[in-house]
Amino acid sequence: MAFSIGSTPAVVSSEPGVAKEILTHPNFTDRPLKRSARELMFARAIGFAPSGTYWRMLRRIASTHLFAPRRIAAHEPGRQFDCSTMLSGIESEMASTGSVKLRNHLQGAALNNIMGSVFGKRYNLSEENADAEVLKKMVREGFALLGAFNWSDHLSWLPKMFDPSRVEKRCADLVPRVRKLVSEIIDEHRKSLEGCERQLGDNGDFVDVLLSLEGEEKLSEDDMVAVLWVCLLFYLPIQIMAYVDSSLSNALYRFYPFTCNIGRLNPNLVNCQKPETLYPSTVL
Repeated sequence: MAFSIGSTPAVVSSEPGVAKEILTHPNFTDRPLKRSARELMFARAIGFAPSGTYWRMLRRIASTHLFAPRRIAAHEPGRQFDCSTMLSGIESEMASTGSVKLRNHLQGAALNNIMGSVFGKRYNLSEENADAEVLKKMVREGFALLGAFNWSDHLSWLPKMFDPSRVEKRCADLVPRVRKLVSEIIDEHRKSLEGCERQLGDNGDFVDVLLSLEGEEKLSEDDMVAVLWVCLLFYLPIQIMAYVDSSLSNALYRFYPFTCNIGRLNPNLVNCQKPETLYPSTVL
């Protein structure tokens, strides 16, 4: 079924074969650029960049440097450290309170995993950490802006009169904070590389990779900020999984008091994909 939401065409399909054809057809290559994505600099990131030379370059950089098997294997010690820290925190909380809230531990491990492999830094989450809390709030706000349905994306005349979701103001408040945070991390890496010649190894973080690119692959400062800002959102599915896990557990507990963790009933929850609310304009 095909219809329009304002000026935005949409397609609904209940057949897997048709859905697959839609996802692979050239006419559906470019994702509709939401206003929030444009305001949050995502127009230059791999999720929303139009199909073409620039998008193919971003994909090549990601596949070669961020998701390459050698690089993933090289960062295995960091993931093991994050896992050990998480398990130690769970054990400590269990010993002191007799119960464990897994959400905070999962979120902390996921955040440090992304921060370590992408930015080369980790937070000590065993105690209050103001920087980590600020970062979490920024990521939650960015994710909320990307996922929220906004009539202004479909009615081009509406923003001139009214911004019902306050997208423009919220983005204007968030973007300078994001740019400041990511730019400071980039500057720290630049300073660490000044005056020294070193070969980038597989265990280097993604910021070092982006700074080492030369020629056609070299990205501008704004492009690097946009790409790294997207990487921060990678850990959000863990937050959503923990929220869903908690909500379902609470609901089921009313009927099945022995159920304490829905993840035990369905281990496949850990394999959840990006939530479809990221791209509400695409209906399949």
